[in-house]
Amino acid sequence: MRLIAFGDSMVAGAGDPDHLGWVGRALLGRRSITLYNLGVRRETSADIAARWRAEAGARFTDQEPMRIVFSFGANDCHLENGAPRVSQAGTLKNAQAMLTEAGARCPVLLIGPPPVVDPGVSARLEGLNETLKVLAARLKVPFIDVFQPLAADGLWREEAAAWDGAHPGAGGYQRMADLVGAHPAWRAFTLID
Repeated sequence: MRLIAFGDSMVAGAGDPDHLGWVGRALLGRRSITLYNLGVRRETSADIAARWRAEAGARFTDQEPMRIVFSFGANDCHLENGAPRVSQAGTLKNAQAMLTEAGARCPVLLIGPPPVVDPGVSARLEGLNETLKVLAARLKVPFIDVFQPLAADGLWREEAAAWDGAHPGAGGYQRMADLVGAHPAWRAFTLID
């Protein structure tokens, strides 16, 4: 199976000294899955929406099952010139377009955004997480909510605060990988026929 992961620096695993992030950790030991981690630091949902088709197209094949996982939101919620970089309505529009188009080609999965240390950004992320959850349910796309468990996780917050306020270290990414990996939607998503 080929699994393409689109997202921001949380998908890329910024700050992880082992360079695995949550995606690499969630797939450890899964030699039958080829991971294409296409997380890019500072990217918003608009940036991801602009590039995902071309990058996925270069990796599609008829010889192996394909899967696409999306995870974004933190950069949308950060303020730039006094306003979020992407409005919540804009994020939902981008998410709907990506999930609908990608879902017509192969199974897709949406992982909600994790929290950050900044309380204002985290409050916007919490609201965005809830609206993404509703959108995913309407589109019948599996959704994994990591926001609340990680917001309550002392290790996640401690590691993020010690580095840049957003990205944890190896321990925090392992906690996120454990949440994702234990979820029935992830197990079904990564099941090879």
